[in-house]
Amino acid sequence: MTHSAAINQGTAWRLPLLAAGAAVLAHFALQVAAWMIAGVFEYPLDDPYIHLAIAEQIASGGYGVNDGEIAAAASSPIYPLLLTPFAESAVQRYLPLFWNVVGLVAAALLWGRILWQAGYRGGLGVVLAIAGPVALNMTGLAFTGMEHMLHTAASLAILLGLLILTDEDRLTPLLVLGILLAPLLRFEGMALALAAALAVLLLGRVRAGIGLGLLAVLPVMGFCALLWSMGLDPVPSSVRFKMTAGEVVSGGPLEYFRFKLYTAMHQPPGQILLLSFLLALGMMFLPGIRTAPRRILLLTVALAGVGHVLLGKFGWFDRYEIYILATMSAGLLAAAPLAPTVVPRLVAAVPVALAGVFYLPTVVAEYPRASRPIHVQQGQMARFAKDFLNEPVAVNDIGYVAWHNPDYVLDLWGLANADIMRLIEAGENVPGWAGAQAAEHGIKLAMLYAGDWFRDEEMGEGWQRIGVLHTDVHVNYLGSDEVVFWLSADAEPEAYTEKLRAWAEGLPEGARFTFTDPSDEEPAA
Repeated sequence: MTHSAAINQGTAWRLPLLAAGAAVLAHFALQVAAWMIAGVFEYPLDDPYIHLAIAEQIASGGYGVNDGEIAAAASSPIYPLLLTPFAESAVQRYLPLFWNVVGLVAAALLWGRILWQAGYRGGLGVVLAIAGPVALNMTGLAFTGMEHMLHTAASLAILLGLLILTDEDRLTPLLVLGILLAPLLRFEGMALALAAALAVLLLGRVRAGIGLGLLAVLPVMGFCALLWSMGLDPVPSSVRFKMTAGEVVSGGPLEYFRFKLYTAMHQPPGQILLLSFLLALGMMFLPGIRTAPRRILLLTVALAGVGHVLLGKFGWFDRYEIYILATMSAGLLAAAPLAPTVVPRLVAAVPVALAGVFYLPTVVAEYPRASRPIHVQQGQMARFAKDFLNEPVAVNDIGYVAWHNPDYVLDLWGLANADIMRLIEAGENVPGWAGAQAAEHGIKLAMLYAGDWFRDEEMGEGWQRIGVLHTDVHVNYLGSDEVVFWLSADAEPEAYTEKLRAWAEGLPEGARFTFTDPSDEEPAA
């Protein structure tokens, strides 16, 4: 029986449904565990609220996180657009959850469909269908509430589209849609989209390959031109910062590439990616693969893997690299059945197994506890700003405080403030710069992480500590377990102290506020 005949046997929906069922059940269990620990529904990061705040501004005709101030704080060109419905109501809060469940189901279905199209029919196919979305942390990725899950689905759509093209010599809407959406969901998606367009060209579809390449590039160029027309840098500040992890801002291309390669080699996800890259190169020369059209899949994922090493990021809730690990794993598994023995299939499954070994302990031990600290820290900062302070405020995690807040919120970390981002990148953080920026915006109170994030000298002599919000729970994905409340010298302390006392009476378990002045009585938590 020929391979093409073999892939037409069996039921095409069996593996996709198994993959989707396993993914949804695992994600539901994670959400329930997090809700039971936190006591409320909450995202495990402040970042989804940044997108929600931007979506709120888009819905009202602006772009940024504050009324009348243009800023490019979002790391995704189109994700905030998906969050614009219900911008004036509390329902908007659940849109990141909705889109991540949609992305998770789509990615799992595509994963299972890739396995079926590749020819997996027996027990190995069932195991890979069920284990893949969980081991590759798609279930945990959907938990973040960010755009990365949809990006993963778009990436797998590209891979499945290429697989069908190599097997059946037909272009599908999946390939076109994936190439369009991947770069618009995450800038890193450009590498895979262009590699796929090159693959189409090499397969003899010259006009289609050129067209798909333009489809990948032109919408992103249009978005960058839009930012430029609004007076912003064409690449969002958050993207520039995350590409370097805030550590490399000079030194030239060679220093940058050295830093990125070093980063990949010294953490497990990067090591799995580099192993997958080597496996892809090696499998290209195996009998049965080296002369088959599917060989182009290995070239595509290898090029995309290099793109992520050079332009992408790893870590911080394990969300940045999942799309490339899933795509490279799918590419390896898709090519392996063409080899004359079962060994390449087993070898191709190694990255999936290694990913499970790395991610699953963290998902089980850390993820369910990650929502509670957001609630007891960021949530309480937002409650104070919106329900008690009711005036401009400065912070360094802006999302939760800015979302549904009619007052101005100054981002002293810089991702939502182009002027401050330029100060940070230029290394011009002179003593008192943060306090001066806050004073420029008429801000009298700031809520800033303690420790290395902001030192006393960065606020300057015109500011004094008024108190500290302590987070007495696990804070693995927060910047600090203490938030210092700063008050400007020209503010009347009594008025703010009264507001802080009233607010502190409603703090949940796990949060405490202490006044800096020892003569003040500490309010009950």
